Amino acid sequence: MTELFGYERDEMLGNRIEMLVPTSAKDKHVALRDGFMQNPHSRPMGLANSELRGARKDGSIFPVEVSLNYFFQNQDKYILGLVTDVTERVRIENELKATKSNLYKLNEELEMLVIQRTAELVKSQQLYEMIAKNFPDGIINVLNEDFNYIFAAGRDLKKFNVSGEDLIGINYLDRIDSKYHAELLKLFNLVKEGTNQSCTIELLEGHYELNIVGIKGSSDRVERFLIVEINVTKQKELQEEQFKALEKERELGEMKSRFVSMASHEFRTPLSAILSSASLIEKYEEKEQQEKRLKHTARIKSSVTNLTGILNDFLSFDKLSSNAIESCIEEVNICEVIKYAIDEVSAFKKQGQKILVSFEDESCIIKTDEKIVKNILLNLLSNGLKYSGSESTVEVSVKLLEDVVVLKVSDNGIGIPEKDQSRLFERFFRADNVSNIQGTGLGLNIVKKYAEILNGEISFESKEGIGTTFTVVLPQ
Repeated sequence: MTELFGYERDEMLGNRIEMLVPTSAKDKHVALRDGFMQNPHSRPMGLANSELRGARKDGSIFPVEVSLNYFFQNQDKYILGLVTDVTERVRIENELKATKSNLYKLNEELEMLVIQRTAELVKSQQLYEMIAKNFPDGIINVLNEDFNYIFAAGRDLKKFNVSGEDLIGINYLDRIDSKYHAELLKLFNLVKEGTNQSCTIELLEGHYELNIVGIKGSSDRVERFLIVEINVTKQKELQEEQFKALEKERELGEMKSRFVSMASHEFRTPLSAILSSASLIEKYEEKEQQEKRLKHTARIKSSVTNLTGILNDFLSFDKLSSNAIESCIEEVNICEVIKYAIDEVSAFKKQGQKILVSFEDESCIIKTDEKIVKNILLNLLSNGLKYSGSESTVEVSVKLLEDVVVLKVSDNGIGIPEKDQSRLFERFFRADNVSNIQGTGLGLNIVKKYAEILNGEISFESKEGIGTTFTVVLPQ
């Protein structure tokens, strides 16, 4: 209490508790105190949704939590008040409230779950039992200087399937995982030197905050240790949930920013090409200028095709992100699916480009989702053509095994730099060597999600400047 409020022990003895209450609340506190004395009962101090404040000797005001209890000794009634400085917790809660209004409810639950720390030294067995009997979600431990139990009580002992009597004489460290022993021994030594210590450890499947206080004997040295174990598992879980929510919001913010930047860049190029070509076509009025008109109409068609591809990527990404796509397994002619995909991407072929297909089995019938497999092949084939030069070849192979179908799409294009390969399936990611080639950075992320919907896998092998092979394995 002297550390909390700044008064010396002699200054406090004999004075009223109102010396620790802010001036504005002293009159009201006197009435509340008198009322409690007339009808004492265990309870937290303060009204619902109210904030309690303490006043230090230097006049500074700080937030506190107070829990009241009482007991009789030699027919005299005593009031026990447990006061906790919650300045740091209030600061954290205020920051969370300021940044995440939708987490107010979680913060309120967290505040209700936080248990005030015991800040006073207690010596008598009767007082230990009184505190432990009314102590929620925790354990009161009293050890001798060799760290052996001389007292243990608390509701959480039931979780360990042990009673306080069972622990008497047992070394405290026997209850604790050995990975914490060195840290606790260090804290015990610091407590012997006159400082209170705390830490958080795991016990069973829960998290406990340990507050360690030294109890001095007649020789003015620490002869006992009071360890208050507070179960903070729910608090930890709430904090983790808050952290995950904040991380998810940050990730969504970054994704939105990258999406806007990418979309504005990817749409600008084809739209500019369409506008310029349309303007030039108007100037070619003579019959002999038909070749020039055809050149620009082809450019317009190509740009529209590119825009359509970008929009299709966006639509697929949106559906996959919202789990709006479900598989429909049926018998599918994979040969026909590949033929359809090749016909669809033929418009993307550069001069002299070819697509070769090889089947290792006579049968073309598999069991899968036709639409999803089409989308996978369309994406991989269009990528193979886009990232390969003229006169190049893209190869498609199909192999039917007993339980799976293996699809491979290979090209001899620019390849993927080794340093970028680990991030290839991330959304919006594009390798360094494709910055001048149009794309959204969503295609392979979409392909991977499609494969996962079918409980399949996708992998690749690539060397920069040589080419890339994608392998999709789908269960039948």
